Amino acid sequence: ISPIPGADVSAANAYDQAYPLELTSTPYNEVETSSNSLSKLKEERLSNKKAKVAATKSELFNDPLGLNQAPLSSNFGLTIAGASTWALALWFATGSRSNPVVKPLANVLYDEKNEDWLADRNEGYFAELPFSFMAILSAVFVFLGVIVDRAVYFLADGDAEVSLQLAGVSVIGGAVWEVGRLAAKEKAPTREEYDRDVVLYKEFDEFANKRLIVGQGSCHRSDVIRAFRRYNPKYRTADNEQYSLADIEIERILRKWNRQFGSGNEMTSAGFFSGITVDAEADAFAPR
Repeated sequence: ISPIPGADVSAANAYDQAYPLELTSTPYNEVETSSNSLSKLKEERLSNKKAKVAATKSELFNDPLGLNQAPLSSNFGLTIAGASTWALALWFATGSRSNPVVKPLANVLYDEKNEDWLADRNEGYFAELPFSFMAILSAVFVFLGVIVDRAVYFLADGDAEVSLQLAGVSVIGGAVWEVGRLAAKEKAPTREEYDRDVVLYKEFDEFANKRLIVGQGSCHRSDVIRAFRRYNPKYRTADNEQYSLADIEIERILRKWNRQFGSGNEMTSAGFFSGITVDAEADAFAPR
C-alpha cells in the first residue's frame, strides 16, 4: 500500500533504519547485515552487550574507583558528578550534621575535655560542628559517595548516567526525609534549648496545678494559652525579646502535660481538649 500523498513518512523511515521492512529470507547473493536481517541485528546487539559487560568487568578489576580515567573524558565528569551527588544523598539520608558518623569520628580526632561541642554531643545534645571537622566529614562522605557511585556504575554495566540519575533521585528523597525529621523535632536539642524546655515545663506544671481543673468540662487551646500568659507576666506577649514564647510552643507543652497528667485525650482538629478546663475563679485577671 502506497503512503498517502503529502503525508510525513519520517517516522516510518526511522523504523526502517532499525528493523528490516519485511521478515523474509535474504537472497542468496546478498550479504546479510543488521539492516536486512533480524537475526544479524540481534547478533550485533548481543555482541555489543557482551563487549560492554567484558569492558566493565575489566574496569572493575583494573580501576575499581575510576582513578585512571582521563580528566577530559565525558565519563570522568559523570563520575565526579555522580560521586558528589551520592555523597550529598548519603549526607541527607543519615541525618546531615546528626549522622551516626559524627560522634565516633570526632572522639577519635578530638578530646572532649578541650572541645565543649564534643562534650555536648557525647551527652546527647546537638552542637554546631567546627569548620575543620566539617571539612574532614565532607571528605569522608565524598569517599563513601565514590564507593556507592562505582558500585551502581558496575551494576548498571558501566552506565555512569544511570548512577547519576539514581543519585539525583536519592538526594531529593533524602532532603524530604531530612525536612520531615526537622518538622517532627526528631533532632536532638542544644543544651540551651533543653535547659529552656525544662524551665518551661516546670512553669507550665506550676500553672496547671493552680489554674487547670482535670476531669470535667472542656476548653480550647487558646483559653489555656491566654491563661498561661496571664499567669506568667514575662510571657505576656509572644514577641518579647527577652522571653520570646510562641503560641505553638505552649500548645506543644500543653499536649505533653495533658497526656501525662491531664485527661489523656488528644486535642481535636478544632483545637479543643475534653476533660480539662481553665479555673476562671482562680484567675484574678480572667475576663468576666
